[in-house]
Amino acid sequence: MKILLLFPPQEQIVSPTYMKTIQEGLGFLPSLGLLYLATWLFERTRHEVDILDAYVERMDFAEVERYIRRTAPDAVGIGAMTFTLVDAVESARLVKKIDPSIPVILGGPHTALFPRESVDLPSIDYVIMGEGEIPLGLLLDRLEECGRVRGAAWRNEDGTPVGGSCTEDLPAVLDKASTVPKHRYFVGDLDTLPVPRRDLGPYAKYSTVVSKRPPTTIMVSSRGCPYACSFCYTAGGKKYRERTPSQVVGEMRACTELGIREFLFFDETFTINKDRIRAICDELISARLDVVWDVRARVDCVDADLLQHMRRAGCGRVQYGIEAGTQRVMDILNKGTTLEQARDAVRHTRAAGLSTYADFMIGAPGETREEIMETVRFAESLRLDYLHFSVTMPLPNTQLHRMAVRQGLITDDTWRDFARNPTNEFQVPYWTERFTREELDELVAFCIRRTHLRPAYLLRSVGNIGSVGELVRKARAGMKLAMMGL
Repeated sequence: MKILLLFPPQEQIVSPTYMKTIQEGLGFLPSLGLLYLATWLFERTRHEVDILDAYVERMDFAEVERYIRRTAPDAVGIGAMTFTLVDAVESARLVKKIDPSIPVILGGPHTALFPRESVDLPSIDYVIMGEGEIPLGLLLDRLEECGRVRGAAWRNEDGTPVGGSCTEDLPAVLDKASTVPKHRYFVGDLDTLPVPRRDLGPYAKYSTVVSKRPPTTIMVSSRGCPYACSFCYTAGGKKYRERTPSQVVGEMRACTELGIREFLFFDETFTINKDRIRAICDELISARLDVVWDVRARVDCVDADLLQHMRRAGCGRVQYGIEAGTQRVMDILNKGTTLEQARDAVRHTRAAGLSTYADFMIGAPGETREEIMETVRFAESLRLDYLHFSVTMPLPNTQLHRMAVRQGLITDDTWRDFARNPTNEFQVPYWTERFTREELDELVAFCIRRTHLRPAYLLRSVGNIGSVGELVRKARAGMKLAMMGL
């Protein structure tokens, strides 16, 4: 059967206003999840697969509708984060408008959080919980066996199920006729997955505002995160798994054959196993690949020697989730790190010749205005090349969410109600113990303007520019930041 894997238009993202301002013009990155799914289906099954990234193609829903009518897929798979759920559901409705018998399969981090709510949405037929490569392939096999392709024989016109479930015994697959699986599906050995094939999508169109050598792609060398930050829902799960250095470098080599030489590693924490990272660097150096790459790391998972080795292997930037400039707030966020570790990590990163990037949050539980200003001053003292501020949000299935429910700041059903009835009028909850939503929006806008418009920061930004294209992208982004809150 032929399946379309769809990355929807991003017209109704549920996020704070300041985030929408920042996100506009930042660029485009591929959906690595869809690439993994497409590659698995292409190489390991008999099914035909097509990827449509409507976002990078700048297609609206009318254009997506015409595309689906023209290509006539047998099934459509859509990935969804909670923030992008409205557009995902709109895409599903569009599919059912074209042909109600086309099965619509929803996956991604959101479905692992709210599986029953997801499958109960009118236009969703199947939900995959967890890592979807193997479950999706098995589901498509079963759909063919059940004769339910373009027939929807599994339910009546009123939506009630008929007979048994077509997903019985399938790992982490849910339909309207089945019960929720007890566990998300995880791939134990990541090396058993085929290397994602970028040529299945429009790989030449991806770059970001900070890209040095576009086109840019994203990679993961591991999945999962063993840490327990109170604000974080770990999309990859707590079970940390690694790919071998040879496979990681092999994927990068395959990308260079397409002309891709810039990589953003989206591991939730890239440097957990320092020996493995050194082995990756050794292989890159031996292979003499002409590439640049960026990573995300914790400040307690790097050292001067490792950072210098990464630089020799082509690493250009390290992004740290520092989050706060006071130890009290850092401890509330359960970071498990110290301000001194943050200072040392940034200092060692700069000394190794790498660009530095850090994320900070404001409005954490009990945080005062003076503590927010301390975070701003701490961020400025680090002399970072890039930095980002956001408002603390009690996201679903996080410690912070449970704390907010206990304190009566939100109800236990705040996010669940949105999952049942997704609408772009939904307001992402803030931690409003001391400040109103409006005050927090004003504070984060102030933090961004103050740190990004300082002469020293602007000079560093100019010094980091490597091309005319990067200059234009940064200039546009800077203008938007300058106008925030005005």
